[in-house]
Amino acid sequence: MKLLVALVTASALIAGVAAPAHANGRFPRSVKLVFRPGQPSDALLGVTFGLLVTRDDGASWRWICESAIGFQGTFDPDYELSTSGAIFATTIAGLEVTRDGCHWDRAPAPLADTYVSSLAVGPDGTLWAGTSDMVAGSALYQSTDDGRTFTATGPLDRAGDWVHTIEVAPSDPTRLYVTGFRFDAGLPRERLLYRSADAGATWQELSTDAFVGTNNSDLELVAISPIDPDLVFVRMTLVGSTLQEAIYRSDDAGAAVPHWTKVLDLQDSITGVVVRGDEEVWASTPSSGLYRSQDQGATFAIVPGVTLEGRCLAERSDGTLYLCTNNLPPDGATLHTSTTGTGSWTPALKYADLAGPTRCEVGTVQHDDCEAALWCGLRENLGITSAEITCGGDGDGGLVDAGIDATGTGEGKPGCCSTTEGPGGAAGASTLALVGLAAITRRRRAG
Repeated sequence: MKLLVALVTASALIAGVAAPAHANGRFPRSVKLVFRPGQPSDALLGVTFGLLVTRDDGASWRWICESAIGFQGTFDPDYELSTSGAIFATTIAGLEVTRDGCHWDRAPAPLADTYVSSLAVGPDGTLWAGTSDMVAGSALYQSTDDGRTFTATGPLDRAGDWVHTIEVAPSDPTRLYVTGFRFDAGLPRERLLYRSADAGATWQELSTDAFVGTNNSDLELVAISPIDPDLVFVRMTLVGSTLQEAIYRSDDAGAAVPHWTKVLDLQDSITGVVVRGDEEVWASTPSSGLYRSQDQGATFAIVPGVTLEGRCLAERSDGTLYLCTNNLPPDGATLHTSTTGTGSWTPALKYADLAGPTRCEVGTVQHDDCEAALWCGLRENLGITSAEITCGGDGDGGLVDAGIDATGTGEGKPGCCSTTEGPGGAAGASTLALVGLAAITRRRRAG
């Protein structure tokens, strides 16, 4: 926890020198796509400038800015949607939740004031959360009441181990896999892999000897078969001295000693892995194309003709594939869909088509920061065409809204539309304060 305190303190000291809040100086990119269990018309898309949410099957998307969620800077939360539609987001200060899109609250103890590193929702609706602390160690918690209370599972191996990723088998809510890492003074960071067959009551540490990487490589769970809890895929990041990532497969991950085989090795990031209902396996990359396996992930071949820059990959419950892209020409879309994955992909979302910010009452950070202070700058920067909120054209960044304006009176009075600082504080914590934490915790998980 001391490391986190130091990072947060440094962030507070140098906040204000960071890049604009709308994207923290980063290119506006998609990070993670999540569908609501049982109601896939609700979805959220984590992006480098906050969160986009749809409640109408993608007909309209609305923006929630970073400060409303409870973080700033270049940190990318892990997001999940629960069966009730509640949105959960990890932060370095605790787990955040909103049940209406406007009011974000800290989850109850013990997740209220610790770094929550990863989330997962099981097929029975159980919410799983992993915490990581350099001093107190890590723990895994579960909630069966939609995140209103959390209880600890059986302990992992020892204090000081960090939880990195969690996945629950879609066909078996009692089968869980967890990756992490261990720090011992003077020794290289050790990668960890755990399995539970009894919903976290007990854990078995599994060997990681099969996974070849550098001292800086991370081991990340990326996909489990929807019908076979023993068919598991993990990613090794930063495999070599240059950008290189690898996917490993096990079809006996429930065995006492699972066997792992490297099945995909690329000089690129592998940004998403999906095991479809027929157990075809798909993998996306930013620049090396889209890959497909028709033998349960044993071998992969590039999908011809797909040149989109893949940033995340997900499958909806109806079998539709979603590929996160980068709002680039020729179609300017940030989401594409396909039922087959081969041939052409259909644009599903463009930043320019955002309906507006999530509309909330005055006094909420979502209104006072996201809508009244930041929306007009974001609209200009991303070429958003929505006229729901009219931004003043007199050069002062003014906002005029016939409905709810910056003052909340509905009288169309002007408000500030700065893209660098809003009422809730500095526009973005410096990347310097978070770079140490990011090196430990950043990942790209399949949605």
